[in-house]
Amino acid sequence: MNKNIESSFRDHYAELLALARSRLSREKAPISTGTLAHELYLNLQGRNGLRFETMEQFLAYASRAMRSLLVDMARERIAQKRSAELLPLTLCAEVADRSGTPEQILLLDQAFERLGQVEPRLLQVAEMRAVMGMEVPAIAAALSLSEPTIKRDWQRGKAFLYEALGVPLG
Repeated sequence: MNKNIESSFRDHYAELLALARSRLSREKAPISTGTLAHELYLNLQGRNGLRFETMEQFLAYASRAMRSLLVDMARERIAQKRSAELLPLTLCAEVADRSGTPEQILLLDQAFERLGQVEPRLLQVAEMRAVMGMEVPAIAAALSLSEPTIKRDWQRGKAFLYEALGVPLG
């Protein structure tokens, strides 16, 4: 395993757990915070050439990987076709309602993908904010942008996601 990834994971394990805990605390997810963090670790194994200069950069990368893991889990749950046994899971209470189904997670993922095609930076901000629950100063540091820029990008990204999901604003 890449020593930079291993050391980043080890050094920032507490932050990863805290972010996963905050993201999953309000949800009836079929995964624990520790399991989500360990799945991220396994996902990062074998990723040669990744280097992280700051904790924020590592967490930014982790946000995309966690989103991918949660979407894969939703797809797996849909494939099981046992809708009576499916547990709700949402990625962001601001973007999707708290009773999110695996189908809604996939719709949200599709909306994220469309956002990335339109504005890649808005996708980064939305992932870091909605998936990881990172605060504006941490996102600004990770992306080397000002806090007002991140706030504007989050407002634009959130509006795009609401529109893409057909959720009325306001």
